[in-house]
This record gives sequence, C-alpha cells and structure tokens, in this order.
Amino acid sequence: MKAGAKRRSQGGPSLGSSRLITYALVGLIVVLVGYYVVLPAVVPRSTATTTTSASAGDVKFNTSSDISGASILLTATNLAPNQNVTATFGPAPLQLVNSSTGATSCSTNDKGDISGCMFWVPKASSGSYSVVLTAGTTSGVARFTIPRYVPPVSTVLVTTTSVLLGLVTQVVTKRVVDLDAERRMRAEVNAFQKEKRAATLAKDKEKLDKLKKRELAVQQEQLRVQRARLKVTAVTFVPLLVVYYLMASFLGGYGVIVAFTPIPIPIIAGATQHAGVYNVSLVWWYFLSSFAFSTMLGRLLHTTP
Repeated sequence: MKAGAKRRSQGGPSLGSSRLITYALVGLIVVLVGYYVVLPAVVPRSTATTTTSASAGDVKFNTSSDISGASILLTATNLAPNQNVTATFGPAPLQLVNSSTGATSCSTNDKGDISGCMFWVPKASSGSYSVVLTAGTTSGVARFTIPRYVPPVSTVLVTTTSVLLGLVTQVVTKRVVDLDAERRMRAEVNAFQKEKRAATLAKDKEKLDKLKKRELAVQQEQLRVQRARLKVTAVTFVPLLVVYYLMASFLGGYGVIVAFTPIPIPIIAGATQHAGVYNVSLVWWYFLSSFAFSTMLGRLLHTTP
C-alpha cells in the first residue's frame, strides 16, 4: 500500500484530477454550445429580405461578409458583353463604382466579364442578402452576409472566448503535467549540456565517455516529461477547432471581419475596406488571441516551461 501510494504521488494526477479535467472540458463545451447555438436559436434574429434571379453569370466578392459601410470589390463572368451593369442588394438598388476611374457605373467587356468594380455595403439589418448583377438580358447572383455582431462587440466576444479557452488549457496543464519534474528535468539537461561542452573543450575523453553513458538516460527522462505536454496539446486542440466552428456559425462565417487594425499586417490584415483601418478576420484574430493569452496565462499561473 505504501509503495502504491508513493507511485500515485510521484506518477502525476490522481483519478479525481482526471475526472475534474473531464468535467471542466465537458462543462466548457456545454456552455459554448449553449451560448453560440442554443441562445441564437431562442433569441429572435432580424431577418433580411432576399431576392432570387436566374444566375447565368458568376458573381464573386473579395469577401462575402462585412459590415455596413465597407467597400467590396466584385468580379463577374459570363454576362452579356459590352453592356452597362445594374445591381440590387436584396430588394433595393445598389450603386456600383468603377474602382479605377471613380465613375458611378460599371460595364462588361467584350467577353461579358467585369473587373475593377466595387460597391459600399448599404445600411441594413444583419442577415443574408442576394446581390444581383444584370447586364442586358443576363444576370448573375451571389450571397452577401451582414453579420449580427460587428467590431468592437465581435472583437470582445472572440477575445473573451480565447481567454476562457486559454484558462482551461492552463488548468489542464497544471493537472496533467508534473511541473516540478519538468523544471528538474530542464535543470538537469542544462547542467548535462554545460558539463559536456566543458569536457569537449578540455578534450577530456574519459569524462566524455562517462557523459555518453548518461546521455541516453537524460534523453529518456526528457522525452517522458515532454509526452505530458503533448497530451495537453492533443486534449485542447480539438476544443480549439470546435470553438472556432461555433463562433463562425454564430458570427456570420469563417472569414467574417471581427477586428480592425490601424496598420497593415502581411497576410493577417492586408485588405483595406474601411477608411484608415485594415480588416482582421475571425480565423486570424481567434488564433492570435488564443496564442497571446495562453502565453500570458502560462506566465501568470507558472505553467510555462
């Protein structure tokens, strides 16, 4: 019994701790599903009137979801050639602008294509709208979504969710990883590497032979401790993706804009669609927030290696 108790005290978390971790993860998923799925289904949402049209042409936007006032670039193909283009946003007329000349009209080329055309998202309630382009007797239709929540509300929602998920990750880390053993292992590895460098510089062959015999044991201990970190990553990565999916469904799409930055950031925030600011989509803001707050919480809770 004493040997078993000793193994439990040295072998990591107890059965109760494992159950606590499971309950915490299940509780988090229940709360998030309730917040992002059940609550939107119960609370009435404003609905948008949509129109339908025969879709002979193919219409695309540089982003299919944004807030009112954003400038949206569009392209279209397979419309009637050499025709002026009119547009509607839901039931209302939509003003098109030539992004190169500033003219308040766009037209198809001799192949029936449109490029370099834009429009500003009109003021409307949240929802999905049909944007219909008409050129002569042909038309094309695409869907555009005005999200229910816009910055700064969406920014706060995503950031708060990232903080909560980061907190759960750190709690799991404290329960799963033997932090004291990890610190001892790192100190031992550092001391071993320092001793090995000194023996190498001194060309002490006898010392190097002794260290070589110890090296395998040190590596095995290092691997054993690292496995616990890998378990935490495996356990928390799936909820990270699940939460991302739930937020995308709740906020209006995987590429929905949830934050703005005053400076361009390559790949992350490089498309200007609002005066003086750059867009940051859900995927980038969520994963950047998760990484940043996990790092800060790790330092505060002393779980960082």
